[in-house]
Amino acid sequence: MIKLKKSEWFALTSLFLLSFVPSVGGVLRLVTMNSGLEILPANPRIHSDPVPIIFHIIGSVLFCILGAFQFLPSMRLNYAMWHKLAGRIFIVAGVVSALSGLWMTNFYSFSKDLQGNLLFIVRIIVGVAMTTFIVLGLRAVISKQIIQHKAWMIRAYALGQGAGTQVFITIPWILTVGDPTGITRDLLMTAAWIINILVGEWIINRSKHHSPTRVEMVRWNTMRS
Repeated sequence: MIKLKKSEWFALTSLFLLSFVPSVGGVLRLVTMNSGLEILPANPRIHSDPVPIIFHIIGSVLFCILGAFQFLPSMRLNYAMWHKLAGRIFIVAGVVSALSGLWMTNFYSFSKDLQGNLLFIVRIIVGVAMTTFIVLGLRAVISKQIIQHKAWMIRAYALGQGAGTQVFITIPWILTVGDPTGITRDLLMTAAWIINILVGEWIINRSKHHSPTRVEMVRWNTMRS
């Protein structure tokens, strides 16, 4: 049984809920692609070039699920080896998710209703930023800059969780107005990433004055040895 504080259980549950719909949707898409069952509506873009979406789904699901554990202090302190191993998968999954997302944004054919100029630009920025943040986070931990490492990974995770926030934003719109299209869809999708990065920066600023404890430093040095 994993030993976590009540606040950590709340954070973990919240992140799982945020990841739930995109993760389940992604898994169902993989099942649809590989079984021939019509679980989800057919998508001509995926049918014509399925490899990028397969990489994107697997990378995104691993990134979101593993990331929910990576930021919990109790996991870092009490399960240091797991944190180290999961962190390596987390980094690879995040890069795969971001790069495959960039590929699909550039090479998949979208109608203006699904991806206008605004959303295209935002998706490019998000993919490049997410990759950059992960690389900076990796460099920071190698240099034993724990606070900087945590901050960069929070930023990357906030961007990676964009799909989850998009669900919570668009469902009320769909229920009250209908399916968003065109510039409305672009703005709603963009708003999700803005919300996530603002929340991420709030978390970073709230904890930036708390230096790592001696126990944390010992654990980090042990993990790197």
